[in-house]
Amino acid sequence: PEGRRMSKTDKSISEMTYEQAYDELITIVEAMESRQQTLDEAMKLFERGQELNKHCTALLDRADLRIKELTEKSSPAAKEE
Repeated sequence: PEGRRMSKTDKSISEMTYEQAYDELITIVEAMESRQQTLDEAMKLFERGQELNKHCTALLDRADLRIKELTEKSSPAAKEE
Protein backbone atom coordinates (compact mmCIF):
# COMPACT_ATOMS: atom_id res chain seq x y z
CA PRO A 1 0.00 0.00 0.00
CA GLU A 2 1.00 3.58 -0.59
CA GLY A 3 2.88 5.23 2.25
CA ARG A 4 4.14 1.92 3.64
CA ARG A 5 7.45 3.47 4.68
CA MET A 6 7.08 1.87 8.06
CA SER A 7 9.27 -1.18 7.66
CA LYS A 8 10.73 0.02 10.97
CA THR A 9 7.48 -0.94 12.71
CA ASP A 10 8.68 -4.53 12.80
CA LYS A 11 11.56 -3.52 15.07
CA SER A 12 11.02 -3.84 18.80
CA ILE A 13 10.64 -0.41 20.36
CA SER A 14 12.70 -1.44 23.38
CA GLU A 15 15.69 -2.03 21.07
CA MET A 16 15.49 1.44 19.51
CA THR A 17 17.72 4.36 20.26
CA TYR A 18 16.07 7.66 21.06
CA GLU A 19 16.84 8.93 17.56
CA GLN A 20 15.33 5.88 15.88
CA ALA A 21 12.17 6.05 17.96
CA TYR A 22 11.82 9.81 17.45
CA ASP A 23 12.31 9.50 13.69
CA GLU A 24 9.64 6.83 13.46
CA LEU A 25 7.32 8.92 15.62
CA ILE A 26 7.72 11.85 13.23
CA THR A 27 7.01 9.53 10.29
CA ILE A 28 3.83 8.33 12.01
CA VAL A 29 2.67 11.89 12.69
CA GLU A 30 3.25 12.82 9.04
CA ALA A 31 1.40 9.71 7.87
CA MET A 32 -1.56 10.45 10.13
CA GLU A 33 -1.66 14.07 9.01
CA SER A 34 -1.99 12.89 5.40
CA ARG A 35 -5.20 11.06 6.38
CA GLN A 36 -4.61 8.43 3.71
CA GLN A 37 -5.25 5.40 5.90
CA THR A 38 -8.30 3.56 7.07
CA LEU A 39 -9.53 4.02 10.62
CA ASP A 40 -8.01 0.67 11.58
CA GLU A 41 -4.63 1.65 10.11
CA ALA A 42 -4.81 5.04 11.82
CA MET A 43 -5.54 3.39 15.17
CA LYS A 44 -2.55 1.06 14.75
CA LEU A 45 -0.34 4.04 13.92
CA PHE A 46 -1.70 5.92 16.93
CA GLU A 47 -0.99 2.97 19.24
CA ARG A 48 2.53 2.60 17.85
CA GLY A 49 3.04 6.34 18.28
CA GLN A 50 1.96 6.16 21.91
CA GLU A 51 4.46 3.37 22.59
CA LEU A 52 7.24 5.29 20.80
CA ASN A 53 6.41 8.40 22.82
CA LYS A 54 6.56 6.41 26.06
CA HIS A 55 9.93 4.94 25.05
CA CYS A 56 11.37 8.36 24.11
CA THR A 57 10.18 9.84 27.41
CA ALA A 58 11.76 6.99 29.38
CA LEU A 59 15.07 7.41 27.54
CA LEU A 60 15.04 11.16 28.17
CA ASP A 61 14.20 10.63 31.85
CA ARG A 62 17.09 8.17 32.15
CA ALA A 63 19.47 10.64 30.50
CA ASP A 64 18.26 13.44 32.77
CA LEU A 65 18.82 11.31 35.86
CA ARG A 66 22.32 10.39 34.67
CA ILE A 67 23.15 14.07 34.10
CA LYS A 68 21.94 14.92 37.60
CA GLU A 69 24.01 12.12 39.11
CA LEU A 70 27.13 13.23 37.24
CA THR A 71 26.54 16.87 38.16
CA GLU A 72 26.08 16.04 41.83
CA LYS A 73 29.28 13.98 41.89
CA SER A 74 31.32 16.76 40.35
CA SER A 75 29.82 19.72 42.24
CA PRO A 76 31.78 21.12 45.23
CA ALA A 77 28.64 21.09 47.41
CA ALA A 78 28.32 17.33 47.01
CA LYS A 79 31.92 16.84 48.17
CA GLU A 80 31.36 18.86 51.36
CA GLU A 81 28.62 16.55 52.65
